[in-house]
Amino acid sequence: MKEIRLTAETRQSTGKENARKTRRTGMIPAILYGPEVEPLPLTLKTSDLAGLIRQEGRTNMLLDLNLGEDKKSRKVIIRELQRDPVTGAFEHVDFYQVSMKKKMHLSVQVFLTGVAAGVKSSGGILEHVTREIEIACIPTDIPERVEIDVSNLEIGDSVHVGDLKIDKVDVLTDLHQTIATVVPPTIIKTEAAAPAAAEAVEGEEAAPAEGEEAAAAEGEAGKKPEAGKKPEAGKKPEEAGKGAKPGGKPGREEKK
Repeated sequence: MKEIRLTAETRQSTGKENARKTRRTGMIPAILYGPEVEPLPLTLKTSDLAGLIRQEGRTNMLLDLNLGEDKKSRKVIIRELQRDPVTGAFEHVDFYQVSMKKKMHLSVQVFLTGVAAGVKSSGGILEHVTREIEIACIPTDIPERVEIDVSNLEIGDSVHVGDLKIDKVDVLTDLHQTIATVVPPTIIKTEAAAPAAAEAVEGEEAAPAEGEEAAAAEGEAGKKPEAGKKPEAGKKPEEAGKGAKPGGKPGREEKK
């Protein structure tokens, strides 16, 4: 296992205000603790930590931590790394001093390799369900990278925690837990838009609007009865006996 070195210095002042001042100088506040060491405040260069994590591609690694005034290195792991929720900048780091002979519990990332056959040939969708698993091992056996090949997965196939091959490690996560699966492609059904209610159906007369119906009804009620037609019962005709003279019999002329 290769040695990964990092240098830090002890820190005398603590508190939020001092931590902010430390960050403004390009340093990051830290603390070292463990079962066999008293908590010790530290500082280290932010650029050193960022470059190391970028180079290794992980945070769960065994480090040789050298303190400025101490020539003896300490075997530590990064137990917690706090970042700014907006910028992602490092704000604080916890180093845990480990025992080289005792197993420790930690989380490791699971990476997928290859292109699933169900994705390539059938348009399926690969879902990465479990991205981290819990393991137990001695510090020297911490795996550098945990991978699983998904190339043979067809639609409906899955790989599980029990399919992982990790030497010298006790896997604590449920072995039946799904790591990745290929699901069928999503099919979106589209329906033809219904014609607007205001448009008339082709070949038919559009129905009159509510106001137009009321106006038409009023017009019918005010019409005079046509000549030669008997007025409706209960209604008086507007003209009674066309050609009749006042005082005379209807339909007869006076003799001279």
